[in-house]
Amino acid sequence: MKIVNKITFNIVFFCLIVSCDRFMPDEEGVIARVGSNYLHINDLKSELSNYKDKPDSLIKLKSLIDDWALNELLIKQAKLNLPESDIFKLEVLVNNYRRDLYSNTYIKSALNKSLDTLISNFEIQNFLENNQELFKLKAPLFQVRYIHLPPDNVDQSEIQRSFQRFNDFDIKFLDSLSFQFYSHILSDSIWINKSNLTSQVIFLNQKNFNTYIRKSKFFKIEDTLGVYLFYVKDFLKKGDIAPSIIFKPTIKNIILNRRKLDFIKKFEKDILQDAIKSKTFEVY
Repeated sequence: MKIVNKITFNIVFFCLIVSCDRFMPDEEGVIARVGSNYLHINDLKSELSNYKDKPDSLIKLKSLIDDWALNELLIKQAKLNLPESDIFKLEVLVNNYRRDLYSNTYIKSALNKSLDTLISNFEIQNFLENNQELFKLKAPLFQVRYIHLPPDNVDQSEIQRSFQRFNDFDIKFLDSLSFQFYSHILSDSIWINKSNLTSQVIFLNQKNFNTYIRKSKFFKIEDTLGVYLFYVKDFLKKGDIAPSIIFKPTIKNIILNRRKLDFIKKFEKDILQDAIKSKTFEVY
């Protein structure tokens, strides 16, 4: 109530300072007129509610009134000066937009209230199996773990033992010592491509790549740059079906969009059938 009173006061004050003797806010709250169209105080409440002090609210008020008047005048002049064919096309566009705006907003509201957005792993896997051609890999992927140690690391034997065994305790142990490593990959459940693999595992190159990419095989390599512990948990070749986890977000979106389309089709069909039953809609 206080905000409304302030806005009303500011409007009256504004009209006074610009000498609006012929047009003061009346009982209906009219503050401006263009032809037969009127602008009311209530039309501007939301725009002015964030302005607490008088100077700011008056500046904003003048800007809003000017914008409203300009738009009304442009529409008025357009209707007077544009060809009737253009006006007809514009009215069709306006009516179509109004219809679409109402329809789409209503459908969206119904979707938000009724659509089941939970998608199970079974659905994802089933979709993947039924659409395998869509998810064939265009490049190989790898699951590995890797540690690059300084050559004189004192914990080398314990690190190697934990690296090879790799149970929950070992993972925590290795993580606690990771500050000693030059570099490492300990998340062997993550799939990475060849480019990322060779950039992180520095001893790998084009010549020896196939030598070391062998599933479930542990390698310990030493050179002047240090000691490398390397293990390939799994890999997929080009043309293999990708694991569901890689395309999971994409598959979820596809399933959800299909549900939305199915819901909208049924929703629209039900509306038509209900209208026919109630004789609200008839075709002659």
